[in-house]
Amino acid sequence: MNRTLKTKVAPFIFLFMLSPLSGQGTLTDLRLAGHAIFPCPQKVELNGESTVVDNSWQLVAEEGSSQSIRNELIRRSQELHGLDFSAKGSRRIELRISPTTVTGISDPACSAQAYRISISPQKILIEGNEEMGLFYGIQSFMQLLKPVSYGVFKLPTGTITDWPDLKLRVIHWDTKHHREKMETLKRYIDWLAYFKVNAIAFELEDKYAYPSHPIIAGPNAFSRKEMEELTRYAKEHFIQLIPSVQAPAHMGYVLKHEEFAHLRADQESNYQACMCNEEAMDLIFDMYQDLIDATPGVDYFFVSTDEVYYAGICDQCEKEYTAENRSQTWVDYLNRVNRWMNKRGRRVMAWVEFPLLTEHITKLDQNIIDGIMGSPKSQDWVDEENKAGIEQLAYNSMQGEELLFPNYFPTLYRGRRIIGRLNDVFGEVTRLETRGANIIGSFAAAWDDAGLHSETFWLGWATVTQYAWTKSTPELQQSTADFMNLFYGYGSQNMTQIYRTLEEGARYYQALWDKVPSKEREKGYGSSFGKGIGADMIDLTLQMPPLPSAPDLSLKPSFRSRYKQKIDEAARSLDENELLFAQLTENTTRVSHNAYNLEVLLALASLERYTMETVYNLARIEGKFEAASEAAGSDPEKAMDLLLDAHKLSEKILRNKEIMWSCFNASWYKSRLPKNQSRNGIEYLYVLDDVKDHFADRRKGLEYMLAPFERMKIEEWKMQLEEVINEYARTHDMPPL
Repeated sequence: MNRTLKTKVAPFIFLFMLSPLSGQGTLTDLRLAGHAIFPCPQKVELNGESTVVDNSWQLVAEEGSSQSIRNELIRRSQELHGLDFSAKGSRRIELRISPTTVTGISDPACSAQAYRISISPQKILIEGNEEMGLFYGIQSFMQLLKPVSYGVFKLPTGTITDWPDLKLRVIHWDTKHHREKMETLKRYIDWLAYFKVNAIAFELEDKYAYPSHPIIAGPNAFSRKEMEELTRYAKEHFIQLIPSVQAPAHMGYVLKHEEFAHLRADQESNYQACMCNEEAMDLIFDMYQDLIDATPGVDYFFVSTDEVYYAGICDQCEKEYTAENRSQTWVDYLNRVNRWMNKRGRRVMAWVEFPLLTEHITKLDQNIIDGIMGSPKSQDWVDEENKAGIEQLAYNSMQGEELLFPNYFPTLYRGRRIIGRLNDVFGEVTRLETRGANIIGSFAAAWDDAGLHSETFWLGWATVTQYAWTKSTPELQQSTADFMNLFYGYGSQNMTQIYRTLEEGARYYQALWDKVPSKEREKGYGSSFGKGIGADMIDLTLQMPPLPSAPDLSLKPSFRSRYKQKIDEAARSLDENELLFAQLTENTTRVSHNAYNLEVLLALASLERYTMETVYNLARIEGKFEAASEAAGSDPEKAMDLLLDAHKLSEKILRNKEIMWSCFNASWYKSRLPKNQSRNGIEYLYVLDDVKDHFADRRKGLEYMLAPFERMKIEEWKMQLEEVINEYARTHDMPPL
């Protein structure tokens, strides 16, 4: 699907930001009382008083309530607040399951997630309609605890009654270009449960060691034992770990291997398998079965069907390759997979999209879930899915092709003003339902194409989840503030501004580069427009300042004129980056949760700073060259001093890169395994997808972040500068460099 779906252009951004959908209205009573619950609860009745909670309170689980939920409350309260509730005092926290706790909810799946918290000075009662509801009740209780002093927390007294508007809240783990450590993913599950996410679409590609075809696995692939462990841990937190397998397209991770090359839709491309080849279908079903076996107890399977551009192009397909037959081939594939999955107890989620034609939607099986329902889909498309009985997830991509950091907030992106991805989310479910869409949940996509760190995705995952729990409240600004308070702790400061500054620095990095015809990649196979169309690859780079010519130092400068706007912007942005560093550094001692997240943000800020400083210093170097050229004939010593100053600046650029990159790697890989490194005797077969050109795939390792700088060949340029300096020195009887 379109990774950028959907970041709206903002020609009327000022009017939009004043509209009721912009999140500019009043705060909730809970926020005004100084507390937050995420997602924002449906009903809050406060009496204006508060009570204090500490370790003198006794935790009591009534008969019929889950011991595991009691244990989870103790474990997470210790982690988050240092509370274990082990005392036997008179003040009590009671846990209870009662099917009549919250009534009047029409959807049984939503009713099962309902809870109520009743808070008085001597007693806190947390009730759930079912176990899942009680589990969500304890998450909200832990969120309400606002520190007053060490070990002492304040709670507002009153009643909170809550349930979700939509039964499914899916977030996206895309691991095509990286692999987190097991402890990282368990930490992520803890925090996703804290925000009441109940499903993860786990896109694996070669990050799973498929028992039926071990050669597909990359060096850091998850074993079956690890997948079973993650599945079990997620289920304990009421989260379904849904396998997502890219097929029949995006299969370069499989079709790059010689053993499977004969299964390609076209021998010229490793992008897609032949959908009319039974051996290819058997391979895909083997991969599906391997992950069904590794995720016991999960109800769903995400079969992808993502960007199947060339359905039916294979020589083994009998029908002519036309738009109609391409669509029918896609329909036949998805229906076949759906029936196969149903026999194995899984309900199918899929990207119901191109090349499917609107008139073919009603040919699809009724129980398929469309995972990519969004505003760009036409009214005819929505109507046809309704006729087919297809339920949908409201899709929002929280990251698409942005480099370094997502476009959460309004910004200039690719020459256009956009409203930002958070504004895309606000009110989206309501907009889709107004058009008649049958929305049963949300899908918060976070693509790995550009190689962002997963720590940058939390605000997006949480925001999409917020507006699946309560469709139209709270206001967007409050939702963001609530997230910051709870993810980092009430003591954090300026986090929204930090995110905005990081975003602007990332957009500077992305917009900086010249886009030149690629010298690293051949022309691709094709695009959604067809074979051979739109397949030109580009490289990102900058032209270095022209060197003076020895021995007279004649010069034709071009860097400062060519990149004047970027140089000026770098000079301005460095001050903002300095403040960003100060704010992040201060918060490392203020936050009570997720300090590692700040470490990742600091690493990104350092790369942004290095980018700005490099541009600024290259401009200074060219200024030195121009001054040296003017002095070359009349004052050789001055000219030499200027050349040496320029050389020192070039050394500084390279030295700063080494310092920045060492720290960047150290931070990045605390939560991840090294990218594509050989492991356990397995060598990584590094072959690029010949349709997609992902930024994160341009280097085998993490060096894709530095690829634009590498193409500038700064080290080689510096050596050439040294030759100019030494030749000028010889000409004027001065000591060489």
